[in-house]
Amino acid sequence: MATRDTLTPKEAQCSGGADYAALALEALQEPADAAYAKELMDRVADDCQFTKDLAACAIVYKALGEQSRAEELLQTAEDYCMSGEEQVALAEAKFKVLGDKAAAVGAYEKALKETGNLDPLIDLAKNVMRVIADSAFAKKILEKAESKISRAVEYSKLAAASAEHLLDKDYAAEIFNKAAEKLSTVPDLLALAAEVTKTLGDPARAKALYERALHGATDFTAAKTLIESAKQAGDAAFLQAALKKAGELASATGEHIELAEGLASVGDKPGAAALLDKAEEAVAGLDEMQKLVAAVEAHLADDTERLARVKAKLEKRQANHTRYLAFQKLEQEAGNVKQYLALAERVRLELEDPFYAAKLIQAAEALLDGTGYQFSRYKPILLAVDQNLDDVDWLNRLLDRAAENATGFTAFKDLVVTTAHMKHREIGTAKARAFLAAREAAQAADANATVYDSAKLAEVSFAATQDIAEASRLLEAARAQAKDHYALTHIGQLYAGMGNAAKADEYFSAAAASCTHGDACIQFIDRLKRFAMPAATLKKWYAECGTHLSKPADKLRWAEGIADALNDKTWATEVYSQLAGQFSGVEAARFDLSRRSRADLNYFGATRRH
Repeated sequence: MATRDTLTPKEAQCSGGADYAALALEALQEPADAAYAKELMDRVADDCQFTKDLAACAIVYKALGEQSRAEELLQTAEDYCMSGEEQVALAEAKFKVLGDKAAAVGAYEKALKETGNLDPLIDLAKNVMRVIADSAFAKKILEKAESKISRAVEYSKLAAASAEHLLDKDYAAEIFNKAAEKLSTVPDLLALAAEVTKTLGDPARAKALYERALHGATDFTAAKTLIESAKQAGDAAFLQAALKKAGELASATGEHIELAEGLASVGDKPGAAALLDKAEEAVAGLDEMQKLVAAVEAHLADDTERLARVKAKLEKRQANHTRYLAFQKLEQEAGNVKQYLALAERVRLELEDPFYAAKLIQAAEALLDGTGYQFSRYKPILLAVDQNLDDVDWLNRLLDRAAENATGFTAFKDLVVTTAHMKHREIGTAKARAFLAAREAAQAADANATVYDSAKLAEVSFAATQDIAEASRLLEAARAQAKDHYALTHIGQLYAGMGNAAKADEYFSAAAASCTHGDACIQFIDRLKRFAMPAATLKKWYAECGTHLSKPADKLRWAEGIADALNDKTWATEVYSQLAGQFSGVEAARFDLSRRSRADLNYFGATRRH
């Protein structure tokens, strides 16, 4: 029971008008001490400067029967109101002091405009329900929150808020339906299924989500999550399905044994046998061999042929135990990707044990998981799998993931060239060509793709496959986009790099012909100079470029390029002599100065002798 004596010590904890108002409302609980409540309000109300404090005090004065004082504070609270959070406090005060629901909704509307994140929106909806119990407006708030969310936990939180505070399970079901449409990962679907059961009590809807999760599981970790969820749900059929799915995705001996024992425990002996087959194939050490033998003895003891075989393998492991122990010690000491991969190669060469090698490569890959994908970092993993194992599925997974992330040209080229030169040449060549075809199709559909994108694709194709015909096809397709000497020269140089001199010359000639002014010719020859061509070849192309110029001013600029770009004073002197007499007025003066500075090297000395 609250009394003045019990409440007074709490005053020391109050730091603002809202705190004192809360204490005053507590004082008004039975047995009410209105005098103490008024004393508290009279002490702090006039000093309040924030909407939250003023609104809280107004509500207390209303409870004390001082309506005019409450309205006065409420008006001041409205005058000071600056933020969405303050509009919430103002809305509650308007409803409780004035009994004006419309005014309260108006304040809530302003608060809604300034509220954008999930948790604040849910809190706002809760406040609306607590103060004015307007479920339609509260739903409007939660509908805005829908546009702000993307994760399973957010959808679940929103649905729970709808069911608990709006008492609207139909709307909660709508939210879960939308989440199910947008989300696809196993953790998200399992989280949704659990929340559907908790919030809606709808096992059929939850089971549909569990089934989707089961279908979508692509790795052993996800499948293990399915198993745990099935156990928690108490669904034996789903548990068996999850165990089988995990068995399809498992790779290590321990994983297969664990799942086999799980299937055996639910009476699926054939399923357990299939998983123990996989476990036997993947054994990578004496301890795993011992666990396998123990599992066979426990669950398939009537399979005498299997039991004899695994026991014989165990004896062989035990006979080479020292060597395996030495490698296991090195494995324990390994701490980075390079060390694991080097050890994997030694295991393959010295022990001829691909399963143990695979285990070490898996450990190396695990170090990279969750660190952000870069092909240059995963490339050693790919090469290790290629060199040491015959695991086509693993290779395909690594290659497909690399292709998904190879958005830049450098990474894409590295991937395609690496793939085409793998030890598993048939797989690598097929994959490389598939990557190139996919890239070509994407570029064809991209309105922003340029001639350089097409040329780069041809460059990658040739670097990977050395297929001149295919690279030429891509380059010829790029020609339609080549509108200037830059692009034509680039394609010509790629042909030169492929050893097709005739095609290179064809494009260099086209590039020269596309130069319509003297500066373009200089740009053209500057680009060719980067290709380390002989001086005679450079002169040939520059001369050809000049033949396409008709205006004297462009020819003069071209002549300047002979001296500036090619540093050929003799040729420049000849050309200037040929151009003499083609200029008049200002242009003649420019020609004269250009000639004197670039071709007539005795000019300045001769001038000083006069």
